[in-house]
Amino acid sequence: MKVYFLNLLVLVCSFSLSSNSLGFGKDRIKKLNWNGIEVTWLEDNRFPTYQAMFHFADGSLSDHSRRKGETSMMFDLIDSGTRRYSQKDISDNLEYFGASWGAYVTHESTVFEVSGLAKDMSPTMKKICHLFRDASFTKREMDKYKRALTNAARSAVNNHSLIASNAFRELSLSGTPYNYPVSGKIKDLKKIRSKDLKNKLSYFNTKVKKKVYITGPKSILGLEGILQKDCGWKGAVEDYERVLTYKPKKPSKSPQIYLVTVPKANQAQVRFGRFLNEGEFENQELNSLSSEFLGGGFTSKLMREIRVKRGLSYTASAYAGGQRQYGRSVISTFTKVKTVNELVNVVKNILTDIKENGIDKDELNRAKGSLAGSFPFKFEKSSAYLQQLMHLDDIHKSYDSLYHFPSVVKSFKAEEVSKNLSSLYSWNNQTIVVVGPKSLAKDLKEFGKVNIVNYKKFF
Repeated sequence: MKVYFLNLLVLVCSFSLSSNSLGFGKDRIKKLNWNGIEVTWLEDNRFPTYQAMFHFADGSLSDHSRRKGETSMMFDLIDSGTRRYSQKDISDNLEYFGASWGAYVTHESTVFEVSGLAKDMSPTMKKICHLFRDASFTKREMDKYKRALTNAARSAVNNHSLIASNAFRELSLSGTPYNYPVSGKIKDLKKIRSKDLKNKLSYFNTKVKKKVYITGPKSILGLEGILQKDCGWKGAVEDYERVLTYKPKKPSKSPQIYLVTVPKANQAQVRFGRFLNEGEFENQELNSLSSEFLGGGFTSKLMREIRVKRGLSYTASAYAGGQRQYGRSVISTFTKVKTVNELVNVVKNILTDIKENGIDKDELNRAKGSLAGSFPFKFEKSSAYLQQLMHLDDIHKSYDSLYHFPSVVKSFKAEEVSKNLSSLYSWNNQTIVVVGPKSLAKDLKEFGKVNIVNYKKFF
């Protein structure tokens, strides 16, 4: 079985994140150069384990316009067989060494992760490199993969939360380069052939810029020779890095409302939010505090109004953040079909009240304390810490922001948070997606024009 993260527990001694609080002070972070590839090593001698993350500076935006999803398919099938080994041989070998492996593809970049025991790093990574050099992508394995994806799409009708997530992403990001799903849709699968995946693998091996992030004892530095000899990877000034120039998405004058219809629904999934252009998502600390205040936990504004006071839903959450060149703001919740209008009205009133009257300072202080206090626990796993370093490099932000996060969060004034919330969640600029029965269309007209879309469009 593939497991994407190895559970490495870290002792957390205090609620404040000082430079040494997690055993990962700046002195533990070392920058290396392996054959032209930038390497970040987070030294960790507490456990006999390692984690390696290989960051490729391109993702699904590299897919051919007629073969959407080929990058995702290539990485998913990279362990499906080579000329020397079957999929079972590969899986048995890697699992014998207790290894975990897998890829995560986004529009802008791709990360391939490997973890296991430090003593077995060499045979494990040599096998991984063999996959990158010799993956065969046979028609048999591709057909099995396509059937599995097709069956999963057909059963999505029973997973309304998944439908809401897919639909909201595509609809809220409409008109941008990022709206199409990374894995493509069912209609795209038949267009992808074995040679397409081989060409894609060659592209990532030889053309795309790579960075390596590793954590573990000093012995894992032996990975340098393996990547050079067995993977054949090297850095070069001409390595490609995905950078886009896109036309900023203009704000709408009224909320864009979509009803995604599914049969026999007695609950409705509801999403609010919008696409964030460059310049709208870069202040991570302010966005984190704004999201915490609005929908970060049981004492958040949304939870108190939606669950505690009215019992409309079990949960409601908010998030605002970005990747390298774009971001999203999202409010996520659900309710009974008969209470959809009441829930939407509650969210509308909350957002309108924040814009017109600001926010309560006592409520903000609770959000500050909760966010600053819980921040260190995000790094209970060394892999999470390593991922954060990778993210900060990707957005060209200093590692110092990790250590200063609690103090920066506590410094924001109520006026700053209120203004930021009104920008991220301006009612007139929201894309609202409701997944439920077609009968909801009549009720939702109270909020504006309703666009009705069948759920199958998003798979």
